Amino acid sequence: MQDAKSKIYFFGFFFLFLVFAASSFYSYALFSASRDELNQTTSANDQQLDSILHMRVAVRERAIILWHMTLQGDLFERDELFQKFYHYGSEYVKARKKFLSLPNSPEEKALLKNLDSETNTRAPVLRDFADKLMSDDQTDYTEQLNQTLTDQIVVAQVLDQLISLQQRQNNNARAQSEKQIEDILSNQIQIMILIFVFGFSFAGFVINSTAKQRKELADANKQLEIQANHDSLTGLVNRSFLLKQLELLLANARRHKRQGAVIFIDLDNFKPINDTYGHKMGDLFLQLLSQKMLDNIRETDILCRMGGDEFILVITHFEQQKDCISIAEKLITTLSTEYHIEGNTVKTSASIGIYILDDDQVTAEEAIIMADKAMYQAKKAGKNRYHLI
Repeated sequence: MQDAKSKIYFFGFFFLFLVFAASSFYSYALFSASRDELNQTTSANDQQLDSILHMRVAVRERAIILWHMTLQGDLFERDELFQKFYHYGSEYVKARKKFLSLPNSPEEKALLKNLDSETNTRAPVLRDFADKLMSDDQTDYTEQLNQTLTDQIVVAQVLDQLISLQQRQNNNARAQSEKQIEDILSNQIQIMILIFVFGFSFAGFVINSTAKQRKELADANKQLEIQANHDSLTGLVNRSFLLKQLELLLANARRHKRQGAVIFIDLDNFKPINDTYGHKMGDLFLQLLSQKMLDNIRETDILCRMGGDEFILVITHFEQQKDCISIAEKLITTLSTEYHIEGNTVKTSASIGIYILDDDQVTAEEAIIMADKAMYQAKKAGKNRYHLI
């Protein structure tokens, strides 16, 4: 039974450990997946954003170069600026191709379509103006420059919308990832709480069960001790326990010069009670007499059933012999009283032998033998009396 309970306890705690480990690994896997998804999304967005920024820079630089060309009268300087103008045009095309090579959302595709529409409409005007700057000596380009810059602002605004979209997508991805992580942590905390609640409940069950087992074991040991040291019928101490206590009493009497006594009690004419009323009545009568004798002795004294209808009372100490004799007389009176048990009137008497313990070097067995001899003297003298030696 104990091994079965130990196995239950072991598997219970092992199950809790498995649940804890599984939930932890599962939460970590979800967290890693969310983190990887966020990294992939932000990485793609960052590449898109980088491409758009390059496009935005190219549009801005081309507009600035045109403005510088209108201010520059030197044809060589204009030619150098003209080369830069087309260089940034190439950079714009490269950045656009890179943007298209990346996954695009429907909203991004719509903005890119709008951007291409605006660029295709305004790019020829932009190139014509640049070519004109290289071939014309006109000094006032204000009207044409303003129109060109206005066109580039429109294109830049569409690019700004794409930049804003990428930033929103990054923010949304981070917010979604944070929400997922919060949900994962919330679920893990709930699981942990359940595990701890169940764990503490199970631990409480184990502790209570163990305490109950210990109590049952202690009660069983106590019961075994009682059975080993007490008479099963009357509950009085048995012979083996009495001998141990009597040895201690003898040693104490010799050490401290204190007097004690061993009183041997034998019921007179008890056998006819068993013969007349049966052994059940005899057992009930012995139980009753045992309790009556206990009521007439001191708590420090020891009453033992030797077997059958024989009892021994050990008086642990007394000041004068008359104290010991007084106890013996009370017992004679108690044991010779009529008692009514289950509608029957039963009566007996007792012959009592008293052996006074002093500093003589006698053993417990020898003291009992001496008290037994004194009891037989009481029987020979007519029973229902005591004899002291």
